Amino acid sequence: MAKQIADVQIHASENEDLLEDNLDVSVDLIDDGLYLGNLACARDEETIKKLGITHILTVDVVPLPRTILERLKVNFKYVKMADVPKEDLISHLPETNVYIKEAIKNGGTVLVHCYFGVSRSAAIVIAYIMDKYCLCYEDAYNIVKCKRRCIGPNIGFMAQLKLFGHMGYEINRDDPRYKQFRLKMAGQKLHQVKILPQLFADLIKPDPGLTRERPDPIVYRCRKCRRIVASQSNILPHIPRHVKVELAKKGLRPPPSKLTGLTCAENGEILLEKLKSLACQAPDTSDSDSDKSDGPSNSGEGTSRGLDGYTEHVMVEASITTRDASEICRLMWFVEPMAWMDNVAHEPQGKLHCPKCRNKIGSFSWIMGCQCPCGQKVAPAFYLVPSKVEWSNIVQNVQVTV
Repeated sequence: MAKQIADVQIHASENEDLLEDNLDVSVDLIDDGLYLGNLACARDEETIKKLGITHILTVDVVPLPRTILERLKVNFKYVKMADVPKEDLISHLPETNVYIKEAIKNGGTVLVHCYFGVSRSAAIVIAYIMDKYCLCYEDAYNIVKCKRRCIGPNIGFMAQLKLFGHMGYEINRDDPRYKQFRLKMAGQKLHQVKILPQLFADLIKPDPGLTRERPDPIVYRCRKCRRIVASQSNILPHIPRHVKVELAKKGLRPPPSKLTGLTCAENGEILLEKLKSLACQAPDTSDSDSDKSDGPSNSGEGTSRGLDGYTEHVMVEASITTRDASEICRLMWFVEPMAWMDNVAHEPQGKLHCPKCRNKIGSFSWIMGCQCPCGQKVAPAFYLVPSKVEWSNIVQNVQVTV
C-alpha cells in the first residue's frame, strides 16, 4: 500500500512538472509598477529582468522553489492560499496591500502571481486597486479586467472583496458583516474536524450574565428567570428580506475617499474614462486561459453559489450596520455564540437553554443556519426567540448567576 501511494505521488509530481513546462508566460501591466501574471512568468528569469521586477508576491499552495528565489535575487513574499470559495482571502488583504504600496513607493516594480493568474492573484490585485482609487469591487474588477482579460476570481473571493470595500478597505472586527463572515468560516472548519479550531476561539464571547465593570446598558434576559443571556453588543442585526432587496437595488457602496473626497462611483468613472482610449487593446486570452482555474474548485465568474451552497449575499449582507437601525428585523434575535451556550464549540447544531433555569430559549446551527420569519436566511445562526427572551434598557445590580 505504501509503495502504491509513493508511486501515485511520483506520478502526480511528474504531471505537475509537465504542466508547468507547458505553461506559457502570461503577464499584464495593471497599474504603475504593478504586474499580474502566472507561475511561468515568475519562474522566467528573462521576463523578470525585462520587466524590471523587484518584488514578487506569490499566492499559491506552495512557494516558489528555493533555486528560483536564489537565482532571481528579488524581494519575495508568499501567501499560502488555495483557489476555493471558502478560503480566507480577506484576512490577507491589508498585509498584501501594504506590501505592494511600500514596494512601489520605494521605486520598485511588483509582480503578483498565482498559478494561472486568473483568480487568487487577480483578487489580490483588485483589492489593491480598490484601496488605491477608492473603488467598489465592480469598478475595480472592470479596470483589472480591461488590462488582463482572463481574470475571474471565484465567487467566495468576490464576496470577500465586496465586504472589504464595505468596511473601508480595512478589517473591522466589530462590523457585524465581518463577524458573520468569520462565523461562516468557523462553521466550515467545525463541520470538517468536529470541533471549533483554536483559531476561532475568540468567536465564543464571554458570558454577559457575569459581573463586569462596565456592563452594556441594554441586555436581553430569560423571561422565566430574568437571567441575562445577551447584551446589545452580542446582537447580529439583520433586515427583512424584502427590505434587503430594495437596499440592494440602491447599490450599497464604500464611503468617499479620504484622499480625494470622491465616491467610488466617481473614481470609477474617471478611471474607466481613461481606459476607454485603450479600448482594451490587450490581447484576448480568454480562449486559452479563461477556461482554466487556479485550482480544482474555481467556480469562475457568473456562478450564483457561494460557500457550501449559500450565495455571496448571504455571506456578506445577512447582517447590517447600525446606520440601518430603523430597518432591523425584530422577529428573531440572532446573536454571537457565547460561553454559556452548551456544546456550541463541539456540535454542528443544537438547542439553547437558559444557564440558570434551563428553559429552552433558542437554537443554533453552524452549517444549515436558520430562516427568520421575515424570510431572511442567516448562516451560521445562533438565535434567541423573542417570546422566550425580553430586553431591558437599564442594567442594575448585575449579579453572578452561574
